[in-house]
Formats: sequence, C-alpha cells, structure tokens
Amino acid sequence: MKRFYLIFAIIITVSCFLSCKNAKCVYCSAEYKGAFIDSIKLANTQYYYSAYLPMNHKLKKLPTFIFFDPHAHPDIALKKYQNIADSLGIILVGYNLSSNETPANFSLSYFKSFIRDIQHKLPIDTAKLFFFGFSGGSRIATMIQEQYHIAKGIILSGASAYNQDFYTNNFTPIIHIVGLYDFNFTEIFPLFTQNINSTNMGFIFFSGKHQWPPQNIANLSILMLLNKKNKKIDLQNSIDSIPFYFLYPTLLSLQYFNFKVPNSMIYTTQRIFSNSTMPLLSDIVDLEWTKQQTIIKYFQKADDEALIKMIDSLRAINLNANDIDDDMNYALAQRLLAYIGIVSYSFTVNLYQQNSPSLPNILKIYEYIEPTNKDMLYFQVKWYQKNNDTSKVNYYLNKGNSLYPDFETLINFKK
Repeated sequence: MKRFYLIFAIIITVSCFLSCKNAKCVYCSAEYKGAFIDSIKLANTQYYYSAYLPMNHKLKKLPTFIFFDPHAHPDIALKKYQNIADSLGIILVGYNLSSNETPANFSLSYFKSFIRDIQHKLPIDTAKLFFFGFSGGSRIATMIQEQYHIAKGIILSGASAYNQDFYTNNFTPIIHIVGLYDFNFTEIFPLFTQNINSTNMGFIFFSGKHQWPPQNIANLSILMLLNKKNKKIDLQNSIDSIPFYFLYPTLLSLQYFNFKVPNSMIYTTQRIFSNSTMPLLSDIVDLEWTKQQTIIKYFQKADDEALIKMIDSLRAINLNANDIDDDMNYALAQRLLAYIGIVSYSFTVNLYQQNSPSLPNILKIYEYIEPTNKDMLYFQVKWYQKNNDTSKVNYYLNKGNSLYPDFETLINFKK
C-alpha cells in the first residue's frame, strides 16, 4: 500500500510539474502560428513586450532575434520583418526598455528578467539568441551583450557599438548596416576600413536613410548570422538596395560568412570600389566634417537665415544614379540634411531648458527642416504656452493633432 501511495505521489508531482511548465509557455500552441502578440506582460513588473511567431514554428524551439528600438517601438521592426520570420522559421521579440530616454542601467537591470520571461512564455531556443538593434538601440544591444554575453550574433543598424572598446574584447559575429543617406554613415564606414580582413564582422551599405533597413537587407544580415548549412540565396534580390559602387563590402562579407559569391563579382566590384568609390569618398568625408562644423557654428549663433539657405542648397542637389560622383554628392547632401535635423532637436531641448530667447530661431530651423516632426511640434506648443501666445499654441496644437492621434495626450503627459 505504501508503495502504491509513493508511486501515486510521484505521478501527481510529475503531472503538476509538466502542466505548470506547459502553462507557462502560453504562446507555444498552434493557435499562435503567424501571430503578432502585443503587450506581453513582463512578470512581476509594470512593463510589456511584443513578439511575432512564424507560421511554420511547429511547436518546437526556434532561433530568436531580439529587437532594440531607440524610441521603444520595436514592434515597428517586428511588423516589418514578419515575412522574414515566416520564411526562415525564426521568432521576433521586441525589448521595449531600450529607448534613448531610458537610462542604460535601467535597461540592463530588467534584461535578465526579460530573458527568463521569454524562456517561459515563448518557444525560443536559448542557444540561438541574436540581437538586432537600430540607432540608439544598437548601443543598448552592445551594452547588454558586454554584460551578459548571451547573443550568438548581433546586427547593428544605423549606429555602431556604444563604445569602440567593445570591439576589442568581442568575439561574437557582428553585421553592421547603414544607409548611404544616414547621418551615422561616417561612424560606420571607418569600421569597415579598419576591419576589412575581419572574418566575424560584416558590412552592408545600402541606399537609404536613418531607419530600420529594408526587408531584403535585414533578411540578408539575418541569414549571415544563422549560419545555415544551405547557403543558397537570391543574390540579386538581396543586393537590390545596394548601389553597384558599394557592393564590394557586402560581397566580401558574404564570403567571410561562407556564402558562395562568384569570384568574377568580387573582382569587378573590388576594382570599382578601389578605383572610384574610395578616392571620392575620402574627399567627401573630409568635406562632410567641415560642413558639420559650419552647421554647428550657425546653430550656436542661432543664425536661422544661414541655415535655411544651406538647407535650400542641399535640397537642390539631385540624384543621378548613372554617375558615381553625383550619386555620392547627393548622399552627402542627404546626410547633412539629416544632421541638421538631429542638431535642431539637440539645440531645441537645451535652449528650452534654459528658457533661451534664441529658441524661436532654432524652432524656425527645426520646422523648416522637419515640418511634421512630432518633437518639433511639441516644443513649439510648449514654448508658446510658456510665452502666452495662444494663437501660436492653437496653430501647432491643431497641426500636431491632425498628424498624431496621441499628440494632445503627449502635451498633457509632459506638463
């Protein structure tokens, strides 16, 4: 009889364990195939995260990419890359505590709890975790990797690591992605020239701005990290967003990551890159630095007329895809315009805090360069509220409400 009760107790214990374990993995069942799951509560906190499970996950553990967004909206990337998840059989998860406004220590302190939570709730393969960061999210991704060493590979888009010393002690494969029109282009490109022979670092330079990269570029970078046995890819589609004069870094990276690339393509693109791209780029990078210093001086003087004149001249530069020189000068113009936008935000925040009388000049520049920017509209409203200009307050409030459904809520929230 005692033996019977002992066996019965063991069965009950094992059953409870298995049922509890299955209950925790609430998103492992077939009903969640192809589902975007928003607002998954991080256990024992007030915070949430999102996830996308591929159509073909078959109730087994899968490679998982964790996304870091500078504005705490990784769901943008998750929705953009759902087709990639479906085709490659990977899970996409967004870590919401990675915004530029979130202190780094705060992001780091919750990450361990986040990993435990996704292990319990999602069918992830903990041996195949990868990071995908964009802009400030790239910085946070490398901070987390440096502390926890959990990612098997990292994709950094629109920015490099939070600290250049990170590269010295890092042995994890890293893919760097940056648009030719991205104001952080000159931050990434020197990394390529310094690490051109590194076999665990990849580089993709595409025609685009400071934003999450297009699907074909994201897909290519993810494939490079997954290190699948089948290395066949649709090369033409993968490089569609890359100008021919910037193909060499990508093709070289593909070779380093064991993809088959025709030698003829490597030789041809290397010749173009060495003989045309690099000499032009050397001069353009020097010019870009000089122009950036001029832009800063104009902002320091709150010289809105000079900056608006510069903006007009940069906007007048047209794209001619048949000419490398013209194309690269167009890219330079786009980077400088983006740089003016970033500096506009930085000066606006500082001068608003100082209650500076120069702020209206800076706001004029900010509005001229980015007329629908949410932050610009916010500071316009707050500045004119502070100065009791009801007419201007209503103008920018109405404009903000017409563009952003949550704009008035934002104004009231930040009072």
